[in-house]
Amino acid sequence: MQGDNERLRRELEEIVERLENINRLVNFKSIERAIEEIKIAIGELESFRRKSTEGLDHYSAKVKLIEELMKDGGTCYLESEQTKLSKIGYRPDAVIVKDEEVIFVEIETDQRRLLRKLKKIRKLWSKIIQSPILTGRRLRIVFGVSDERIGKEVISETKKLNVEIYAVSSDSIFRLL
Repeated sequence: MQGDNERLRRELEEIVERLENINRLVNFKSIERAIEEIKIAIGELESFRRKSTEGLDHYSAKVKLIEELMKDGGTCYLESEQTKLSKIGYRPDAVIVKDEEVIFVEIETDQRRLLRKLKKIRKLWSKIIQSPILTGRRLRIVFGVSDERIGKEVISETKKLNVEIYAVSSDSIFRLL
């Protein structure tokens, strides 16, 4: 996937260069807008790079779940960049903003960390729902897990928060809760 992103980035940069050369001749606003949009796409592509501290399984599951959740559009912020959530002590793996909803995406490969994260969300709930990013939108919290077996305590916490849990493997994604 990393190699694909690099190839796509190079191809998009070549397109920008060609459009800039064309626009030097014709000077059209529409071409300027197209160039800006492609530059934004390059930036979005760059944001999908794996952090060096992030495990490959975690990264792959995150990208796969984000792709699934964004099939019908939206904007994705990794590590809650630009969402101001870290100021309240919560930093999801990704935040997907759509017209009518905001989706917090979390990936956990360990049941204990999953439970700890669910309890933290419940503790910060009143602050989370006051976040400006949620204005006029409903909130969905989606966890991706690698293990289909979910403990009773995790199920209990999940129901308290109305959280969705998906099993994410190398070849499939399906909802558990």
